Amino acid sequence: MTIRSSSIKKLSLAFASSAIALGGLTANLNAEQQASGAVSLAMQEQCDQMAGSPYDRSRNQAYQPVSIEQIDTNAVNACSVAFKETGNPRFAFQLGRALNKTEQADAAMAAYESAVKADYSAAKVNLGMLLGRIGDQASEFRMYSQAAEAGNVLAAYNLGVAYRDGLGTEADAAKAIHWFEFAAANGDDTAAFNLGAIYDEGQMVPEDNQMAIAWYDLAAKRGNKDAMINLGIMFESGEGIAANPQKAAELYAQAASLGDKFGAQKLAEMQAAGVASQPSPDVASTGSGFDMLVLGPGDVTVPSSLVDI
Repeated sequence: MTIRSSSIKKLSLAFASSAIALGGLTANLNAEQQASGAVSLAMQEQCDQMAGSPYDRSRNQAYQPVSIEQIDTNAVNACSVAFKETGNPRFAFQLGRALNKTEQADAAMAAYESAVKADYSAAKVNLGMLLGRIGDQASEFRMYSQAAEAGNVLAAYNLGVAYRDGLGTEADAAKAIHWFEFAAANGDDTAAFNLGAIYDEGQMVPEDNQMAIAWYDLAAKRGNKDAMINLGIMFESGEGIAANPQKAAELYAQAASLGDKFGAQKLAEMQAAGVASQPSPDVASTGSGFDMLVLGPGDVTVPSSLVDI
């Protein structure tokens, strides 16, 4: 069966001048210190607000995380000031992310390295990505390993890919599955999809359609359109499960609603052939209908590794 698989997931400040009059020196310095402290605190808050990572468990939880694409370019200045004033590795990491956004790779690497020296796990992941871009797969793998062992979910996913594809290390099916399972258990839909693909392909481990379907189902429920496609193919062909064209059409419709062209094509073909009716609006619309993708009781044997996920 043709399936899909996934790989590794990339203002100047003016301070008040010193007072000249000796009599007012102490009072003015205190005022300057207070003003400087207020500016520093404001920059720290702006850095956390504009550059906090969704994969950083140590981020400031008072603010919603943002993707690299969503980072405000003003975060470079805010995070630079915040790190200079505090030495907090979180701000160094977030500065690296902001520099990534502005395509300053060398400066971003330096910022990440500062955070890594303080053993900041999230920075190890991003530094690993940059090292991988310049061809240092061994160092990339080492960064992912350290961060994954510390519980970073993105590192665990990337480490799973490294073990699956032999990037910076020998391919190892058991370790790839272990780290994908860790990431999936912590909410990563692509890790769940990749587990389905491993069991579906039958190359790293013996083919196991029951395991593949169960993992695809979990990923699909979390909104992974690739899992919807592969699960739809299995329902359409009856591979590992009773054939159900209507269920396949619903999965294709859901993937199509998320922008998947293959899903839209498959849905149109099935409707033109009269093997599937038009899916109901709640199934075909993004943001609803995912619960309908849940396997029914007895459809497949749920693997023990999925019981608590």
